[in-house]
Amino acid sequence: MTETNAPDRRWLTLLAMTGSLSMIMLDSTVLGVALPSIRQELNFDDSTLAWAVNGYLLAMASWVAIGGRLGDWMGRINAFRLGMVGFMIASIGCALAPTALIFIIARIIQGICAGTMQPASSAIVIDIYPAKQRGRAMATYAGISLLFMAGGPLIGGALVQFASWHWCFWLNVPIALISLGLTLTLKMKSIRAATRKTDWPSILILLAGTPLLVSGLQELGHHGLMTKPAWVSIVIGVVLLCLFAHRQLGQTQPTIDLRLFRDRGLFGNAFLLLCVSFINVGQGIYGSFYMQTFLGFTPMQAGLGTLPLLVPVLVVIHFAGRMYDHHGPRRPIMLGLCFVLIGTVIETIGVFALSYPILAIGMAVLGLGCGFAMSPANADSLSRAPIAQRGEASGLVQMMRQFGSTIGIALMVLVMHGFTSPIAHENAASTLTARDIGFGFGLHVIVAFAAFVVGYFCIQRVADPPAANIG
Repeated sequence: MTETNAPDRRWLTLLAMTGSLSMIMLDSTVLGVALPSIRQELNFDDSTLAWAVNGYLLAMASWVAIGGRLGDWMGRINAFRLGMVGFMIASIGCALAPTALIFIIARIIQGICAGTMQPASSAIVIDIYPAKQRGRAMATYAGISLLFMAGGPLIGGALVQFASWHWCFWLNVPIALISLGLTLTLKMKSIRAATRKTDWPSILILLAGTPLLVSGLQELGHHGLMTKPAWVSIVIGVVLLCLFAHRQLGQTQPTIDLRLFRDRGLFGNAFLLLCVSFINVGQGIYGSFYMQTFLGFTPMQAGLGTLPLLVPVLVVIHFAGRMYDHHGPRRPIMLGLCFVLIGTVIETIGVFALSYPILAIGMAVLGLGCGFAMSPANADSLSRAPIAQRGEASGLVQMMRQFGSTIGIALMVLVMHGFTSPIAHENAASTLTARDIGFGFGLHVIVAFAAFVVGYFCIQRVADPPAANIG
């Protein structure tokens, strides 16, 4: 357990961990309004532009479960510092990239480093707070970070309009240095989990299967449903991921313990975080694109147009944390999922109607839902895991969350472009209509409904004590 027990030291530790997650979340959506400038300067073509966003998300989704296991093995603070240094260096690489290829490589390295430090940081927050204070702590940790994720278009719009897109990445450097400085000043130490055998073939299978699945879905979206190589990639990816799960479930000491998902509450929390991330990333990227393309907003106006999503999160995150501390996870999570479902319906209506006021109302309701649901879900999922496996549990939960982000973009592109002609696919970005984007937002309604149903049956009223260490 992390040795940081004094209240003032806890808050400084929480500040360091929140800064790191905020940086990760910001980089998930900040490119929404910066992509046109990046595309023009680095000469991206249509087929590679999506990798500027999805390369980062895909690398993080593929690596984050391994990153959680790495944190338990080498110590969570050590994993956090390693990931933070790598993320900062990769951010500098993005800012200085002279070509599209180097930019994408730097983004992928960013994703791997984010997947190393994110599960470590959330496990550290749970470690240092007693059970009755975890809701408020995770409300700060996850809620403020969610603000940066949702505020990516606003921050990116301001930077692009008044400086340049390069500052979207230079911004990470001072945040990283502050977080690293705090962990060194506090002289934080952590206990390592018991050594377990590493199944390297399983790790290689996971690292191959996830990119194949997501890239296949992405190719279907950009080139049409009849693209045979994309279907081959999807099938191979699914087979590899099933093989990975089979290997891990069949081992007494698995490298990544999927049996943690046998806890119904932990699985429910992970699934709903997948769904909310699916919605938020798609909304952040294509909501900004929609406002600029079809409502005539400037990059700065498109960024300001996301404020109805941000303000409700600020209002309710700490209230949701207190509700979790006093009443358990079910009440705030189900209330949040209800708001998420209603908000996605209103947003979809607003997109089809070409009406920003309706879209803004939907964003506000969605923001309420995210504020109520996400931090209690994070806190409850890690509280349910044995102490020695919290890094691993965090990695699994964040893998689901990041998988939601990557699949969210890929499937949204597929829905928006899936029924257009092959010729249109050659210049997909320019052939999108408001109706196409409306169908993409309609997909969010289906995902929100799935999250509500799973949450209703899986999220319990009172958090159970952690199960015994498995394996």
